[in-house]
Amino acid sequence: MRNRFQYEIATGRLTLPVAIILSVILWVTTFNDKMEIIPFLTGGFVTYLLIELNTSFALVRSRSSLPSALFTILYSSSLFIHEYGKGECWILLLFMGSLYCLLRSYESKNVPSYIFHAFLWLSIGSLIEPGIILSAPLIFIVMSQLRTLGVRTFFAGIIGLCIPYWIISGYDIYAGNSLTVLTYFNNIFEWNIEAYRTIPLPQIITTGCILLLSSVSGVSSIMTSQSDKVRNRIIIGVINTIGIYETILMIAQPVMLKSILPVIITMCAILYGYIMIQKTNKFTYIFMIASMVIIAMMAAYNVMIHFSSNIGF
Repeated sequence: MRNRFQYEIATGRLTLPVAIILSVILWVTTFNDKMEIIPFLTGGFVTYLLIELNTSFALVRSRSSLPSALFTILYSSSLFIHEYGKGECWILLLFMGSLYCLLRSYESKNVPSYIFHAFLWLSIGSLIEPGIILSAPLIFIVMSQLRTLGVRTFFAGIIGLCIPYWIISGYDIYAGNSLTVLTYFNNIFEWNIEAYRTIPLPQIITTGCILLLSSVSGVSSIMTSQSDKVRNRIIIGVINTIGIYETILMIAQPVMLKSILPVIITMCAILYGYIMIQKTNKFTYIFMIASMVIIAMMAAYNVMIHFSSNIGF
């Protein structure tokens, strides 16, 4: 028998509108700088893309906006992501493009083209945050899961990865400048314990809450997908692999927290929506209630810290 509350939240038409209203309230009440409009718009676009992703791949086999709703709430509650910074918000959009191409490559007749574009989006993202290039091995891992790794796709990926740097190198040669590429990745393997000590407490708490929800959703989705069809099982495995890899990368390189956390939030939202649609039992009901409490407390804490900092306490 379906749990009525969980079913209404997971499939109800009001879930996403309510999440959007709450998200807008959070953005408006904590607005600091006009540049924050760009992360706001990119977050809104990703919210829409998650709906299209579910429609395109029929992951949950139901018209559910729960992944989009959870994403927009988590994204808006993580107030430090609102800052434009050096443009980290664009990385999430590029990563979504890469993910879409990877999933499209599954059992496709035009696999090299999709793989080429998947690596191209990742490479463009690394122009914003050089450390993002460390996600290149992740795409090869995902390709093996999707059964698309071969000689042609391998070199298609390498070409896609290199094109932005070929263009930059060509411009540097034309302009008579030193080659930027030669020194661009010098610091991506640097590790400094001081980077952990300088992370503000609100960011640590926010990241911890998101990782908790992501971990539970990931383990539950793997168990749930065992009784699902092969295609969905592979996609769930891919989403989990991305989440695990990016979490390890974020922990190893905390300086990329703002760049990687939105990606983890997106993977968490997909997995959370999947288990809430596929399973209705006591565990999922308790998990849904607990997740609502955790998110509400996280949002309230971040807003409180935001206003206390602005007032000067």
